Amino acid sequence: MDKEEKVNETKKEEVKEAKKEKVEEPKFNKVSGKDLKKEAEMNHTEIKKEKKAKKENKKVGYLVSGIILLLVVLAIVTALLLLPATPEKTVDGMLNSLKNADFESVNKYVNYDEIVNNAEMLQNLEMDQETQSLLFDKLTWKFLNLSKEENTASVEVEITNKDFNQIISAYTQEALKIAFSGESFTQEEQINKLKEQLKNEENTTRTVTTKIQLVKQDGKWKVQPDENLINALLPGLQEAVNYLNSILNG
Repeated sequence: MDKEEKVNETKKEEVKEAKKEKVEEPKFNKVSGKDLKKEAEMNHTEIKKEKKAKKENKKVGYLVSGIILLLVVLAIVTALLLLPATPEKTVDGMLNSLKNADFESVNKYVNYDEIVNNAEMLQNLEMDQETQSLLFDKLTWKFLNLSKEENTASVEVEITNKDFNQIISAYTQEALKIAFSGESFTQEEQINKLKEQLKNEENTTRTVTTKIQLVKQDGKWKVQPDENLINALLPGLQEAVNYLNSILNG
């Protein structure tokens, strides 16, 4: 084989190799493109799933946090409710109930064992809700001292309320005028006259310092009502009653 033939043979081989490369290269690139696209789609799907999972986990996290917070609040409230009541809290509860004319709630704080007759008498009085509320709407109090033993306690309190000596005296004068005039004076009219005097803004107040006695019953402090407590809650009332008795008994 001469030199020229060798050159031609070499050129043919180069052309063959070039064609081969051109044929294989598109095939290789085409497959790689699909693979890349498929891989990109898979990655995108995985990213979406991961984001969704994170979002769901976040929601669950908020829910769990809310439940934990609720449980903590409930635990605190329960602990506060289970705190042992003190004598001052019992007295404060009783006086607040009186001021708000919530006489049913007063029963929670008072031991009526020794004053059954007085309690029954009070229940038989026919006073409407407004008249009852006017008895203590100006009631205020201040704690001064506390002495406590295992099952007994004494709370010294400064109590201020309307001067009932002034109220009853004014009411009595109105009632006597009607009586001497010969006019009828029904129970409803009597209550209305008393209500007028209780509403009178010119009435003064009176302050009484008293010691309220308490006993512990079934783990709860209960007020032991006595004359001193009644005189402090309705200051001047006993004076007015004594004066009326002296007039009636001549």
